Amino acid sequence: MRARVTLLAVFCALAPRAVHADDAPPKKIHLLPGASRAISHAMSASRDTALLGLALTPYSVLTAGGDVGIVEFDLSSVALRVGFFGMIELESDRPYSGSPPDFIPRENSAYWRAHGGYSLALDLERFAQRHLGPRGAVELTLSLRHESEHFTGDPSGDTPRFEDYPHIGNFVMGDAAVRLPAGVLEVELRLQGKVFIGEGSYVGGPGADAIVRWRASEWVHPFSSTFAEFIAGADGVPDNYLVRNLTGLLLRGRFGDIQVFNSIEVGHGKGLNVFNKELRWGGGIRLAFF
Repeated sequence: MRARVTLLAVFCALAPRAVHADDAPPKKIHLLPGASRAISHAMSASRDTALLGLALTPYSVLTAGGDVGIVEFDLSSVALRVGFFGMIELESDRPYSGSPPDFIPRENSAYWRAHGGYSLALDLERFAQRHLGPRGAVELTLSLRHESEHFTGDPSGDTPRFEDYPHIGNFVMGDAAVRLPAGVLEVELRLQGKVFIGEGSYVGGPGADAIVRWRASEWVHPFSSTFAEFIAGADGVPDNYLVRNLTGLLLRGRFGDIQVFNSIEVGHGKGLNVFNKELRWGGGIRLAFF
């Protein structure tokens, strides 16, 4: 009898104990999808924002892309996210004239550009919550990207064009962002810097975002977003700058947000429109899933 009791005690000691969900250790690695950053880039007025969108500025611009997270590592007081960025932008080569073929870039769209890369974002979540409150955030991001500009010509053979135009190529971009909650208002500020690597037409330069968002109701958030960027040219290529503002309404949905906005921008175009410097006004719509 004593031997049976001893064996039972040993079995109970070695048997795995049931662990309640509340007692389980938190996961250290999370597979996303989700936004690649804690402070999403989706409300930026930059032309390099990877969303689904259509704008008339008055050039018709059709964009398709995403900025999504791949995996997140929970490192106690901070979180580290690895993300992927990719977008294609199709742009008309003349302003919208009012005729149906010009509304969506198609017959008159010779210009398009591709932009993609990877990001590593460090979310200082404990620091932000301690100093800025529950909705506050501070984030540092490093991205490696490539951008290429293209011209769609006659497949039967065109005279070579744009051979001497500047091209973006490869670059490293670092940015620091902060989200500042103030009651029903949120302010997001971001400073960025680009450094071009390899053979290219540009050296680098700074950029900045300033976004104000009013959480007026659960479903509707008026917002105003301003982006400014300056890029220094290399080897005789002119410097490039752009200042752009989007002001409108953000309509919240179950699977994402719809942005309806008025757009005004001054400076250089993108892609092969880079030498087209003017004041442009228009409007558009964008869809952000995260």
